Order: sequence, then C-alpha cells, then structure tokens
Amino acid sequence: MSEPGAGRVWVGTANWSDHTGFYPRGTKAGERLAYYASRLRVVEVNASFYRRIEPSVYAQWAQQTPEAFRFLVKAHRAVANRPRDSRLAAEYIKNQYEGVQPLREAGKFGGFLVQLGANVRPRPETYEHLAALRDGLGDDPVAIEFRHASWLEGERRVETPELLRALGLAMVISDEPRAAAAGLPEPVRELTAPNVAYYRFMGRDDAGEVSARERRALRAGHVYTDSEIGELGDLVVARHGPETASYVIFYNKKGPNRVEAAMRMAGELERRGCSGG
Repeated sequence: MSEPGAGRVWVGTANWSDHTGFYPRGTKAGERLAYYASRLRVVEVNASFYRRIEPSVYAQWAQQTPEAFRFLVKAHRAVANRPRDSRLAAEYIKNQYEGVQPLREAGKFGGFLVQLGANVRPRPETYEHLAALRDGLGDDPVAIEFRHASWLEGERRVETPELLRALGLAMVISDEPRAAAAGLPEPVRELTAPNVAYYRFMGRDDAGEVSARERRALRAGHVYTDSEIGELGDLVVARHGPETASYVIFYNKKGPNRVEAAMRMAGELERRGCSGG
C-alpha cells in the first residue's frame, strides 16, 4: 500500500509563524499560514511538542490551506520520551493519535515526527517504547529522530536501522556534516521505512570547539549555498521513487533562512524532474 503523497517530494519548513522578513508588511498573524501555503506545500508543526493542540485548531488550519498541502506533526514531548509511569504511555500516545484526526479527514496529514531527547539512549525500555509508538500511532507514517550519539555508535550503526526497519519507522535523515563535533549521531542516509523519507536540514557551521548554544546560533544563521542545495538535492533524489513520500524540512531558523532555502530546494527538485513544492 502506498503512503499518502507517494511519488512526490514535499518541501517546507519547521513552523510558519516566525519567518521574519518573509511575509509582506501588514500580514496579520492569522493570515500567515495561508500565505506560507501559497509558496510551499508542507509544514512541520513544532508547537505540538510543547503543548497540546486542540483538534479544532487543526481543523482551522486544514481550512486555511489548499487541498495539496500537508502537515507533519511533532509528537508531544510526553509522547516522544517514555513517561516514568509507563502506564501513562498508552494514554498519551492514544491522545496524540486522536488529536490530529481533522487533518486526516481533510487528507492533509503527512505523519508524525518523534524526536527522542538528548538523554534518551538505546535501552530495553526505549525499544519497548518505540514498539508502543508504532502500535499506538496506527498506520500513520512515523519518523524517529535520535539526539544521542550512542544510537549509531559501533554495532548500533547496523542494529538501530534494523530495529526501525522491523517496526516500520522512518529514521530522520539529517544534514550533520559535523555531527561528531556537535555530539550528535552520525547521519545515516538509508531508508528504514521504504515508502517514507524524512529529511531535516538544520543549517551548518564550521566552528571549532564552541558551546552548544553558540553552535545552534551559527546553524540558525546559516544560508545554504547553491552548491549545498545541489548536494542535498542529490541526497533526496537518490532515495526518492514512485512509491515514496519524501518530506524535506528546513530548520536553519534565523529570519527567512528556512523558507528561502526551502523554495530554492523546491525549484532545484523541479528542475530535476521531481515534484518538489
């Protein structure tokens, strides 16, 4: 069975409300989503990681966007990171699944992003939680982002992708050329869910030993060059196919950096014959 949106590359950004310098002067906060959706065709909702978004809000967003638009929803942190009381996990996952129903009904739900915290390591209880996420989120596409290097060190470089493949979970493909310096997992560029590819491009830095805060600021301010857009385009095109729904999200979040990079990437993919947009 093909994923919703299969055969297309969906290019967009994380969030839409804070693209300083992108929206025309005078654009009201409530008008930004519609304007954004006139330029790009997918958005990753990040506010959902910090607070519950009511189904009625998702319904409003669906009404404000064109038919050919998709929302990716970042799972709440209480869902992503296994609660201390494991009895609550199923309840949290169930609430997360049910909350986005208006997007499903509108045909605008692309799937969930589950970002495991930097303190979450590969342990038996974490493996159990990943299985619970897969079961509780039904047939929805689910992408997993690891933030601790141990997930892909040594033998786990093979074991972790195999685990996700067995569960039908997509591993986020990141733009981390200096992952080791940043203390992040080394990028893995293979698909673990054959019909879903999820890319998160968060900017680059060429700094040496700097604080995590300074590194985040450098990456947020990074403006992708034409060469880098081409390089990342190669990465996407090589893994895309007629049965694959590919989601490309930019999060170099200073000013309009994200949205400008996304629009350039969409154009690059169109030139290559991929349906970016």
